[in-house]
Amino acid sequence: MDPEEAYRVMDLKALRCFWAVGKRGTLTGASIELGISEPAVSKRVRALEGYLGTKLYESRGGKVRLTPAGHKVWEMSVELFDRLGEFERGMAQEGIMGSLTIAAEVPVQLYLLPPVVDKYRRLFPNVTLRLIARPVSQTVELVRQNEVDIGIVASGEFPEGLVFHPWRAFEAYLILPRGHPVAARAKQDFKSLLNPQTIIRYPMIVGEAEEAEHHRLREGLANLGLPLKVAFEVSDFEAVKRYVSLGLGVAVVSGICLTEDDQTRLEIVKIPPDYGGQTTYGVLIRERKYVDAALKGVLTLLEVSIG
Repeated sequence: MDPEEAYRVMDLKALRCFWAVGKRGTLTGASIELGISEPAVSKRVRALEGYLGTKLYESRGGKVRLTPAGHKVWEMSVELFDRLGEFERGMAQEGIMGSLTIAAEVPVQLYLLPPVVDKYRRLFPNVTLRLIARPVSQTVELVRQNEVDIGIVASGEFPEGLVFHPWRAFEAYLILPRGHPVAARAKQDFKSLLNPQTIIRYPMIVGEAEEAEHHRLREGLANLGLPLKVAFEVSDFEAVKRYVSLGLGVAVVSGICLTEDDQTRLEIVKIPPDYGGQTTYGVLIRERKYVDAALKGVLTLLEVSIG
């Protein structure tokens, strides 16, 4: 055997041409797909047939019909170029370095961000990711001062120069201990609970006063002309649910924090939308913020398009 013959390898450009022919079904379509002339496509496919020693397609009336051998080669080419594409994308992402800082309240970090962080770490392993827990007011200021890249917050009024991009919306729920005396009535006629006597009789466990959910609850009741009777304040949603399950009070929480396990230890009643309990969380970012590759990656996962 000629020594040079032993080192002959399949020409990937020729294989790519044949892949395009099989995909488009015509030589003309393949030339458009690849951005080269039709004679160039035909020449490279003939070279591939010469290398393999077999006919790969027949052309009738401008249409291409793959031979049995052609079908095998085309299927192999699809798999090969799919894998090459994945490899190239992976190499490009591995080359992305830098840092990314996200500010958000603890509930957002506990319930919303874990799947996003999981995907982001797999896609961008060389980016240093920082998640810092801050109340909404502090998150807004950090974004405004450009001390963090983005904030994940509930919708609201924000200073000029900041843009809010909605991401996920959650309904509000009344949670009570299992077997609570008003649970059945709440499910049948929620409006019957909205009176001062019931609210004062069953005080609420709430988050800390500076938290956004606390403010929304107080404002929502005030709009209905009702007081907020507080049993006590706790640090976060998990603590709220725990104390409610122990029979120490009732609470209103966002659906962001409810899990399947909660169904077994709590009475959960959806608050009718007429009472405005829905909370929309989204991405808060500075106008004209420079979006590098690391930031663009997380914005894509958060379904935010900028520019």
